[in-house]
Amino acid sequence: MASVFRLGASAALLVAACASTMRTASTRSIEVGDLYPLQTGNAWSYDVDTGEASTTLAITRVESFDGRFAEVRTGQTLLRYEVLSQGIRVPSADEWVLRAPLEEGATWAGRGGRTARLVSTGMRVETRAGTFDDCVLVSETGGKLELEVQTVYCASVGPVLVESTMRSNLSDRALTVSAQLRGYEVSPTSSTRP
Repeated sequence: MASVFRLGASAALLVAACASTMRTASTRSIEVGDLYPLQTGNAWSYDVDTGEASTTLAITRVESFDGRFAEVRTGQTLLRYEVLSQGIRVPSADEWVLRAPLEEGATWAGRGGRTARLVSTGMRVETRAGTFDDCVLVSETGGKLELEVQTVYCASVGPVLVESTMRSNLSDRALTVSAQLRGYEVSPTSSTRP
């Protein structure tokens, strides 16, 4: 159970859904790369809630990007992504983080054998780091661990909310780990938030 929790927590560290306000805001056309800007040096910090009394600070940073491949570090974990015109994928598998077209109801093969579905577009989301427009909600379900992951990506910012829930096969218990954007630094526009 501890290794399963760590895997769920690692997925949640990429971002997490909290009790923030989400509503439709915009219909501006956005590209997949706008939703997760992977330029070298881009960084995000998150307040991670594991259900304990206090939250944990998690930092995600793009260590390198050569125009096609990005290496992203979260804690001790180094993730490698391939950025293509069709979306952002895990190069060692046919698993996608985000995939075009960015239309509500679109589905694709997600990470960990999950199925990803674009639930909502054109959202406005409020977090501790600020209020963001042009956001999308992606829901991933199924897979080997039956993990449910909901991620909100916002244009020119990246992942701002992530919620990861795992249900026990032995009981009706569910373990939820969530992360909310606390601050970020994203190039080339150099948008920074405390």
